[in-house]
Order: sequence, then structure tokens, then C-alpha cells
Amino acid sequence: MKEAELSVKYRKGDSAGFEELVRPHLAMAYRTALLIIHDRQLAQDAVQEALFEVYQSLDRFDPDRGVSFRTWFAKIVTHRALNAVRRHKPVSEYQEWADESTNPLNSVIEREEQQQIWKAICEMKVKHRTVVILYYYGDFSVAEIAEMLGVFEGTVKSRLHHARKLIAAKLQGRDDAPHLSKIGVSANE
Repeated sequence: MKEAELSVKYRKGDSAGFEELVRPHLAMAYRTALLIIHDRQLAQDAVQEALFEVYQSLDRFDPDRGVSFRTWFAKIVTHRALNAVRRHKPVSEYQEWADESTNPLNSVIEREEQQQIWKAICEMKVKHRTVVILYYYGDFSVAEIAEMLGVFEGTVKSRLHHARKLIAAKLQGRDDAPHLSKIGVSANE
């Protein structure tokens, strides 16, 4: 069933329609909040706040405006996560999601590379870190991120470019520098 049909179903009083609408996006919501906040409990709280806000204001979701429910929901989650960052000083911890299909040596090397990149991301200002997380970890387009953050697409592109340069600067010149191509950065950039 399409998002528009599910939102109409919910508006008619079918609470199962709301669950069907949000369930496919909960993992994305939690991951986005966790990557922005760096704290599991605060990320869960941010997602709960976002769910409550979505539940209360689903009548404002208008699929005819060309915005998907996923983008609209992620915008709300992102704002709740950014509010949590402003209220609390986040802990800079890297959370790994293990891929058990790789051999142990490759897994260790990849984890080290990811940790180096993640450390560079954590050291960025929130505005740069947020666009990197939404773009690379959330798989949102530049247009969707601009809509979520209420900025121009050029601003998102500029922040991504600046973030890539910051990552490259942090990792450049190291013999054990990770493969920057994983995030679209060349060491010479």
C-alpha cells in the first residue's frame, strides 16, 4: 500500500495504518539519530519524540508536494536529534555494525578505516556532520537533505564539499590512511 493511502487510512482512525506507515522507516530513523547524537538512549528518545510529533501532525504530510514520507519523517527525526545535541554534550563513540560475511583480517582493516573516517566526522561542526550522516549513512539526496534542514541545495553541496576536505585533511599524509574513495574524497583534493 502506498504512503498516501496509509496516511489517509490513519486519518480515518485506523491506528494500524500509522504503524504500517512508520515501521519501514524506524531503522533509518534510529540510525540517523544515533549517528548525529552518539548516544543510544538519547537517539531512542529523539526517535520517540519524532514518532509522537509525526503521530500528532500526520495531517500536515502532503504527498502531493513531492516529498516522500521517508524524507518528511527523517526531517523530523533529524531536528529532534539536533535538539538533543544542543541540549546534551554527545559522547564521541564509534558504533560498529559488524559484517559477518567478511574474513576476520578484512573485517579488522575495514573497521580501522571506518573508525578513522568516523573520528574525523565526529570532530566536525554539527552542520557538516549532519549532512555527511544524512548523505552517506542515510542515503538521502542533496534535495532531500536541503528540504529536511530548510536550506538551499547549494548550501548542502557546500557543506558536503567542506566536510570531505576536512576528512581528507585529517587523513592525508598517513601511511595507514583509509580508502577515502569510500566517501567520495581523493587524498589530493
